[in-house]
Amino acid sequence: GGSLATISPVMRAFRARQREQAREDTLPVPPELAQLLTGQLALLWQTAVQQAEAGALAAREQADADIEQADLERDAALAKVAELESELAVLREVQAERDRLLQQELGLRENMIMLREEVVRQQTRNEHLSAQLQDSREEVKTLRAGEKALQQELLLLARGEAKKESKT
Repeated sequence: GGSLATISPVMRAFRARQREQAREDTLPVPPELAQLLTGQLALLWQTAVQQAEAGALAAREQADADIEQADLERDAALAKVAELESELAVLREVQAERDRLLQQELGLRENMIMLREEVVRQQTRNEHLSAQLQDSREEVKTLRAGEKALQQELLLLARGEAKKESKT
């Protein structure tokens, strides 16, 4: 093993040598290479900017197309809503008419029930009056028969009186 006190100075020396070596390893870039690299970086940057602009333009065009499509869908949806609202208004009118007709039907049914009751009352009254009429006819027949019998009797009495007078 070793103690931390023994290792620390060795580590510091090792790190110092590495830093020194890194400084020595880094050589200055020659001007021609720097110019070539700068030109290549400029071309690379220009290409990247063009691609970004083309991508942004494509994204903008796609966004515009999406907005136009969304506008068309919105307009179609609004037209459908207007159509449905119109149908709903018609359905409400139909329902109101149906409700009115149902009320009218209920009123007519009530009237029909009252008229049927009146018909039954009138039929009952008619039957009663027919029975009274029949009774009255029977009574008239009886009275006429009685009247004829009285007329016959009077006629016989009158003839009998006439014979008595002619005898005297």
